[in-house]
Amino acid sequence: MKPRVFVVMPFGKKPLDHEANGVRDVIDFNAVYENLLEPALRKAGCDPFRADSEASAGDIRTDMFFELVTADLVVADISIGDLNVFYELGVRHGVCPRGVLIVQGSFGSARPFDIAPDRCFSYDGALFADCKSGCAGLQRQVESLTRTLKRALAEEPKTIGSPVYQHLPGLAPVNWDNIQTSRANYFGALRDDWLDLVRIAQSSGHPGDIKTLADDAPTILHRTKILYQAARALIDLCRYRAAERELREVIAHEPNHFEAQLQLSRVLTHQGKTTQAELQLRNLLRQHEDDPQAGDLLGQVSRHLWHLSWRSEKPENRRQKALETSHQAALAVRSFIQAQQYDPRAYFAGFNALIILAVLKDLDCQGGYLSQIWPAGVDEAELATVVHFCAKNFRERAIEKGDPVEQFWTTTTLAGLASMGGDNAKALQHIREACSIPGATFFQLRSFQERLLLYDELHFRPDFVKPALHILCEALTPKNGYHIWRRVFLWAGYPMGKEDQQTPRFPVSRIAAVRAQIEAALDQWQVGKEEGDLAICDGAHEGDIMFAEACHKRNAQVRLLLREPAAGQFHRALWPFQSEEWERSFHDLRAALGDEVWFHSEHLGAAFDESTAEGRRSLQRRHKNWLINTAKMEAEPHQTCGEQPDSAPRLFGLFLWNGEGSGDNPEDPSYFVRLVEEFNGYQGQVKVIDPLVDAQHQVAGAG
Repeated sequence: MKPRVFVVMPFGKKPLDHEANGVRDVIDFNAVYENLLEPALRKAGCDPFRADSEASAGDIRTDMFFELVTADLVVADISIGDLNVFYELGVRHGVCPRGVLIVQGSFGSARPFDIAPDRCFSYDGALFADCKSGCAGLQRQVESLTRTLKRALAEEPKTIGSPVYQHLPGLAPVNWDNIQTSRANYFGALRDDWLDLVRIAQSSGHPGDIKTLADDAPTILHRTKILYQAARALIDLCRYRAAERELREVIAHEPNHFEAQLQLSRVLTHQGKTTQAELQLRNLLRQHEDDPQAGDLLGQVSRHLWHLSWRSEKPENRRQKALETSHQAALAVRSFIQAQQYDPRAYFAGFNALIILAVLKDLDCQGGYLSQIWPAGVDEAELATVVHFCAKNFRERAIEKGDPVEQFWTTTTLAGLASMGGDNAKALQHIREACSIPGATFFQLRSFQERLLLYDELHFRPDFVKPALHILCEALTPKNGYHIWRRVFLWAGYPMGKEDQQTPRFPVSRIAAVRAQIEAALDQWQVGKEEGDLAICDGAHEGDIMFAEACHKRNAQVRLLLREPAAGQFHRALWPFQSEEWERSFHDLRAALGDEVWFHSEHLGAAFDESTAEGRRSLQRRHKNWLINTAKMEAEPHQTCGEQPDSAPRLFGLFLWNGEGSGDNPEDPSYFVRLVEEFNGYQGQVKVIDPLVDAQHQVAGAG
């Protein structure tokens, strides 16, 4: 998503504050914006606008304040002593710790003391003065500002640019979530639409959709929330490496995002990176140990650290090691009780304190350690009564409201309380009820399973834990309905050249040669020899059809990711096949693949205005990213807790490509070649077919 950049500057032609050589220059600030600032910002990958360029029926001051608070970057031109510019710059400095770049024409005037040390770009103001002539050097100015902007954008998440926040550490920036203006409501609705699409992709088991939606958030203002939701969805689908990448980006944008940091420790643990997970958790404890509202999360951190301290021991040594490190469990208990006392409705925190105490009692039959565990003045039986009362009442309310998440956790809490009370039959009945809740997610079931596995590793109440785990395993099997692919094969290439093209990249005369090379590559990879091979392509050109047909006849699963014609658009605009024979092949293939024909707007929504050139380019870029994201996510192995992924190659790229291109243009196969070769964490392989080179001279490069 392009950063939104609000440009604060004078409008129209304005005289300078001083005379030079007896002449008072007049500067055309509209020309400064149109010929310098806007082109440089666009070259830097930004979406610039001024207050006068926003088409809105609202109050201009309301919209201006909203943009000053929410824009990703504010560029302020302080070339003249314009009071409005300085006022708006002051508003931005007061509400946001970062995201300001100051520009100033070189007219000899000094910057005011308060902003003198701030980052600033100077441009040649003479290029925009009425009494000067010529525009020599304007392009150099644009390129120079572009470089400055790119550096500034790269540094923004790491620096505090506002002098207010620099000199007042601890000052909290404005939270704009609850602003009630038409523009705020519009952006909020966009965010909600995006999150709905992420949830649909999560429930459908489509991690490639999730990744594409996260990368293409409606505004960067919402990016943190959408990225976090995407990371949670990827965790639900056991795509832990992908979730780690999203969580790290969330934390880069919002370093104090407690839940993102906690989830990062979880995904690190799932990948077997226990040392990194422990470091992450201990940093969390140091940052939030005095926060009364963080008690529940801190309890989870301490419990997690306690588990890490003994889980790698031999089974026969775990109980003793868990007892020796019970001080960490004690921290968890105290944090959970703190959370429950802060809010008596926090039944789950109270239950966690009770269950950890029950485990420690089971470990320490002599009771020597327990005097250090339970906080003085807290009655265990009374806490159990409060937790039972709250869980029961919240469960009834959740059933009435149709809230499956709350219903699941209240039911499992009642199961745990029944087990601690010695009624295993009732406890197991509650487990069955929780697992049969229609809206219970794979993530909830897995989270509950992980807690039970902790107890199982310590041989705690096996008469309850083992049958409970068996019930959960039966419930998880149908929930884990999405397919885990052994290998994924991605195709991209050029459309076949038109008959009137002088030098087509894929001449019609080379069809047979290209088809033979596709067959040879698939034979070499032994596509379809075993179950679990998935082939993905766009389905928009003749080469796509040849690849898809060749994979389909080898019994590999083929998936077409198609764009649909826009309203009033002929289908040949998207599927410009050379002949009716190719069109028949395309429609026959679609009919044979059934549900594996995916349409762009059904999965990702209609986010772009296809009536504009910019909208069409953005849609095309997103569609190509959807292809590569789907291939990469499907190739990323499903992991269970601590399991190391298989190191065998999983992602393969077969590309019709003549070797040209920078790798940055999604329209070109070089883009796919680069991304497959950069497939993070797992081995990928690339083969290239040059349609102009005979098969015996082809280079089958392995990446």
